Amino acid sequence: MFLTFCVQFTDVKIGLIKVSELLLLCLAPFVFSKKTHKYVIYLLAFFTATTLISLCVTYFSDFEYLGKSFLKQPYLITIGRYVELVTCLVLCNFVVLYFEVLKRRKEFHRLLLKFIDLNIIITAVFAIIYILVLVDVFSIEDTRVVYNYDIRLRGYFVEGGPFGLMLSFIFILTSFFKKSKKRDVKRLFLIIVILFMAQSKSGFLCTILWIGIENYDFLRRKVKSFVYPLVILGVICFYFLFINIGGMYVREINKIEQTVKIRSTDPNLIMGRISGVFITPKMVIDHPVFGIGTGNYPLLRNNKEYRGIFPVPPEEIRIKDAHGFGGLIDILVDNGLLGLLFFSFIMWHRYKTLKHRKHLKLLLIGFLTLFCFGVQIYFLYPWILFGLILTKEDRLDEISS
Repeated sequence: MFLTFCVQFTDVKIGLIKVSELLLLCLAPFVFSKKTHKYVIYLLAFFTATTLISLCVTYFSDFEYLGKSFLKQPYLITIGRYVELVTCLVLCNFVVLYFEVLKRRKEFHRLLLKFIDLNIIITAVFAIIYILVLVDVFSIEDTRVVYNYDIRLRGYFVEGGPFGLMLSFIFILTSFFKKSKKRDVKRLFLIIVILFMAQSKSGFLCTILWIGIENYDFLRRKVKSFVYPLVILGVICFYFLFINIGGMYVREINKIEQTVKIRSTDPNLIMGRISGVFITPKMVIDHPVFGIGTGNYPLLRNNKEYRGIFPVPPEEIRIKDAHGFGGLIDILVDNGLLGLLFFSFIMWHRYKTLKHRKHLKLLLIGFLTLFCFGVQIYFLYPWILFGLILTKEDRLDEISS
């Protein structure tokens, strides 16, 4: 239930502080006083080092426009982001400790299934509310989980896109279990919610890509002669699906100067992915080695040299901006090529230690895939998957074989 709360109710806050992160900080002394997995230590050292470098980078940076929030100021925003990353590692190590104990009691399979089912039940409740809004039983103003932008389901997330990505994470978790009618029904339900209710383009693409990744080895064994043509066909289909779904962004980018004049106060245009297409590359070019500093994007992107044709966002939403390109780009922008190189090395080292455990290697790819489709590096739920990958593998292989 605690893990489910961290997954489903990420946007429940006290002021600017997420309740799930506050709870994890309280748990930190107990979690780290037990056995701390070596990869959690590696990542903690990595995030600590990049934070210290970021504080130095911030010292040499100029910020033209800042909001009024005390916590969203230079230095403080970097420390705040570091705390969020620490809570991710607390959750990751918590999962390692918890499920390793359960494996000794032969309860891993049962309780992981309960975790998945509990998330699906909560999602089903949200889906029912969504349907009731569609048929005018509820108004949008009566519910938190649906918002008035093409009537999209968002759960306790900011919008439908991140909610859909969270559901794609649940979809990936179902790969721990053998194929069955129950599993197929759950997967179909998740796809329906992602595509038609949350209308999450990134969540749908992530799910489709994962289906291709997890079935590649099966196809290679069953249709040896045709596997490469099928892979090529699959890549072509995914490419056209990606282009078709991303068409709205392409259209916006092609007429951006004209659109900005008309919608100069629209946060959906002047913030997020569309403006990030122009702003993010400039930041990487200006700070290729050490990056702009952890957490500094919503502050530094307001500088004229980066925002270019985009106006300064309204003050009430200025500090909420993110480029929306996911965790790997987070590391590249915030910590530069050096940071991305070290993070990639840690992931590659873990991949190599899995040796012949193909299923866990695939799940590690799934963990990184989430960060390629918009999941920020400081989101909690991907680190549950990484924690499962870090548990002693023998029992997991027995379950997933």
